[in-house]
This record gives sequence, C-alpha cells and structure tokens, in this order.
Amino acid sequence: MLVTIIIFFISIVSLFGMVMFRAWEIKTSRTEAPILVRKIVPEIYFRQIEKIMLYLTKHIIQWIVLVSVKYFYIVLTKTRKWTRNNLPKISKYFKSKAKDIKQQNDSFVKRAIHESKAKIKRIKEKVRKEHED
Repeated sequence: MLVTIIIFFISIVSLFGMVMFRAWEIKTSRTEAPILVRKIVPEIYFRQIEKIMLYLTKHIIQWIVLVSVKYFYIVLTKTRKWTRNNLPKISKYFKSKAKDIKQQNDSFVKRAIHESKAKIKRIKEKVRKEHED
C-alpha cells in the first residue's frame, strides 16, 4: 500500500513538472513547429467508392428481390396447395420441372444475378417445405 501511494505522488509531481515545463516553453516562445503535417482526412479514390457502391447496390437489390420473391413463392405455394386440394385437374396441368443453374465466371453483374438465382431457389424450396404441411 505504501509503495502505491509513493508511486502516485511521484506521478503527480512529474505531471506538474511536465506541465510547468511546457508552459515555460510556450511563454518564452521556444516551441518548434512540427515538421510533418499529418493528413487528417485520407485520400479516397474513385475506384474505392465505386467498389463500395457496387457492393452495397448488389446487396440492397438482392434484398429487395429476395423479399419480393419470398412472398411471391409463399402466395404461389398456398395457391398450389389450394388448387391441388380443390381442383386436381388444373394442378396437374401447371406442374413444372426444375432447371439447373450453370455457374460461370463472368462479369460482376452476371455473378450477382447467378447468386440471386441460387438464393431464390433456396428460398423457394424453404417456403415450399414450410407451407406444404
């Protein structure tokens, strides 16, 4: 405990000593101008802004598309279920086959479209599983 109190008083005395020395330097105009001026705002290049905007735009558009597709498939699934129960001849007419999505290494937009298609397919299957029974 005594050591802690001694260290505290030494730090307080050294703090006042540093403040007094700095005040003396400013009072007698012995301060030197800093040699290096630090840039506060970093340089932002157009390419960085473009990448960020493409990324954000892709995710916002995908979110809008996925939400609308989710609700579309919910309505579609409930309609199919109702048609299957009430109108079996019409439900047999509208049966469709699943298509495979080919993965290609194309441009940014095509990759985003392929990702959206895959996510839409997963949402469609998830909605179908949730609302069938």
